Amino acid sequence: MLTIQQRWCKIREHIRFKYLPKIVEGMVHLSTQKARFRLRKDGRIRILVDSTVLGHGVTHESSWVSTGPKKWGGTEIATGYLARMPVHSFDDDSAEYQNVCFLPGIAHLARTGLVGLCTSAELRAEVDRQPLGRFRGYGLFSYGIFNDIQLESVDGFVIERNALNGMPPVNYAQQQRDRINSSQDPLFHSLVSLLGESNSQDAWHLTTAERHGLFCFLTMDFKLLRTVASRRNQEPLSSLKTKILTPQELGMYLEIRPIQPHLLSYNKASFFVRSDLVRPRKNRRVN
Repeated sequence: MLTIQQRWCKIREHIRFKYLPKIVEGMVHLSTQKARFRLRKDGRIRILVDSTVLGHGVTHESSWVSTGPKKWGGTEIATGYLARMPVHSFDDDSAEYQNVCFLPGIAHLARTGLVGLCTSAELRAEVDRQPLGRFRGYGLFSYGIFNDIQLESVDGFVIERNALNGMPPVNYAQQQRDRINSSQDPLFHSLVSLLGESNSQDAWHLTTAERHGLFCFLTMDFKLLRTVASRRNQEPLSSLKTKILTPQELGMYLEIRPIQPHLLSYNKASFFVRSDLVRPRKNRRVN
């Protein structure tokens, strides 16, 4: 028979599963009220989304919750269950977390059609050669803010050259670098000269965004952002129409209010959720 405390916990979880997603959806909608008014007045914008943003968009992962050792016959075994957990604690003060808090609003604007989230052939190539879990979550109960949004490619896709039988495996990263560096676009080569060879792929993404008239290149590559900030008054950066923004900067520009991602814990959930815990080894590799 359930105790009073167990009954209350069961009722509380039922309320969270049934009502919290709708409440949070309303909160996210309200957080974008000023942005929606502005975009309806000024017009829809399209942004190029860096893979780092997609990686940080995974706000919850599946994790094991231990319930301690139990006797099974004469053997003691570890017991527990799998549950969804936030990647960040609600009191996280990191730069990554401050930016992640603006992703729910940006994604909501994309679902309403007021913001177009775009990718490119080379960004797709970057994502495709990495583990899928890095951008969609590694477990069955994972949750990603962008998982239900189809990103439009502004320039199609590339066909990678695969290794034939008996030949050495293909280095897809090097193949991409060679493909990019073979470009004759003067803007690209000017950006590489300014930002450095190590940022050649980002220089290509900036070139792509500029050539296709996109509002901004959205990134959470903070090393790149520091480099750009130190050179923003130099050509060709100073002449670019495309902005280079973090989610926080875009959110502040559009007047989006931040939403803490742990509030999304029960979205599309029909399984155990532990929003009161933080997934162990919370620092996911997203770059």
